[in-house]
Amino acid sequence: MSMARRSARLQVKEAVNTSNSPQNVTATQSLEHGEQDDEEQEERPRKRAKRISAESSGKKAKKKGIASKQLRRVRGKLGLLERLAKDAPMEVILEVFCHLEPRDLLRLARTSRELRNLLMSKTLENIWRAARQNVEDLPPCPHDLSEPQYAFLIYEPICHLCDRRVESVLWSFRMRCCQDCASDLSKFPQYDEEFFARLPQEFRSYDILPRDLILTSERWSWTGHNEITARYKAEYETLQTTEERKTWLNRKEKESQQSRNHRFLCAQWMCRRDIERARELDKLRQQRKEDILTRLNDIGWREEAEIIMKSQRLITWRKDSFAQHKSVNQPRKLTEYGWNIIKDELVTMLSNHKEKRLQTEI
Repeated sequence: MSMARRSARLQVKEAVNTSNSPQNVTATQSLEHGEQDDEEQEERPRKRAKRISAESSGKKAKKKGIASKQLRRVRGKLGLLERLAKDAPMEVILEVFCHLEPRDLLRLARTSRELRNLLMSKTLENIWRAARQNVEDLPPCPHDLSEPQYAFLIYEPICHLCDRRVESVLWSFRMRCCQDCASDLSKFPQYDEEFFARLPQEFRSYDILPRDLILTSERWSWTGHNEITARYKAEYETLQTTEERKTWLNRKEKESQQSRNHRFLCAQWMCRRDIERARELDKLRQQRKEDILTRLNDIGWREEAEIIMKSQRLITWRKDSFAQHKSVNQPRKLTEYGWNIIKDELVTMLSNHKEKRLQTEI
């Protein structure tokens, strides 16, 4: 081995003596450095390589796989529907969509671009119609809205002008509007003589313009919609003959009557829905209170809670401080984790009440 290296160095020296070009000198220097490095590397002791068993490597790979699955996991019914929509055949997807409600389709449309393009296509209008029919007593979709637009109007409590949360709906204008935006007279003028002064005279005799009740900072008032009014005026002025205008006015008056009837039905449906929702929340609050009393009974504090409720129930103008406590008066199911959070606070409150009660009795 050493003889081979020595002969290699002799060959390099001979090549240097026979050639004086810079390229050969550079090549020789690089070779000599390379040999020196080889010798140094041979002199250094080698480090022991870590032994990785097949079992440990399998565990690491398994952990990575579990972590990646957890990252991809989507919770809830909509997560399952999203995966179903991506993996299942189209016939199965459409059949599932027919059994949902419009609010579910709206949420699904926001999960991915593919689902949005699918659900917002006009070919799936019958799917939205079937979903709407799953909602009890919901009025039919008006002629001037598509099914997705109607679902958005009903289920999305967002002001169409500023994106604030708002519960009220202006059914005649097919929009939601907060109180601040409704006070803008440039968009919602008062439905009065000044409003009709700049319109054709026929608009006064024919009841064709939509109007709605809006709560402003001062009071409830009937208002019009400038954009819709300007569109009606432009359509009317493009008509040339008296007969065409009369036909247009009769058609618009009929549509206006249908819109008012639909507004009445929608307002009734929403009122019933709000009442039912309030009842559901009350049931949840009552059930939570009963569950808390059961757990207080286990630790010996139920009797004090019942004393509070009984004594304050006799005084009509005083609220039940136990039932109205922030930890009790919640429309939320009581869990073991939630009970452990509120237990100490409730026990402290009951203990203080018992101490004051005993002092007054003495």
